[in-house]
Amino acid sequence: MSSDMVQKTAQIVEAFVRNNSITAREIPQFIKEVHASLTGLSQPADPPLAAPSVVAPKVELAPVLVANEVGQPSGKPTPAVAIADSISDAFVTCLICGKPCKTLKGHLTRSHHLELDEYRAMFDLPTSYPVVSPDYSAKRRKLAIDSGLGDKLHKARKK
Repeated sequence: MSSDMVQKTAQIVEAFVRNNSITAREIPQFIKEVHASLTGLSQPADPPLAAPSVVAPKVELAPVLVANEVGQPSGKPTPAVAIADSISDAFVTCLICGKPCKTLKGHLTRSHHLELDEYRAMFDLPTSYPVVSPDYSAKRRKLAIDSGLGDKLHKARKK
């Protein structure tokens, strides 16, 4: 193992772990895979194999749809958790991956590249579906009131 290869592996793994969620148990295997990939890239390429004489026909794959309760494809993904169980006092759970979040919008944007409207449409959620946990919302509301946020606006509107 060259120290340069180990250093490059560490940099790649560090960047990946910083920007993605990965369990501690998965990290050693991920390190091995990254190192093997880098080692494979540094090896001289094998000579190209002879082209096959028969080309396989292109096959278009049908999209996989989730079946609804009756067994008919619904076109909608199955939530990772029950919609009723996705809202607790402390967290709002992502229906795509099951991750509990205080605020859902940032997670959806960073991890799933979705807007709130797309997320709501994906699971047929009403616009009143909370995307911020009730505890977090109450905490932020209290901080705003304690700091006097809105007092100037209220006084200006009275004039």
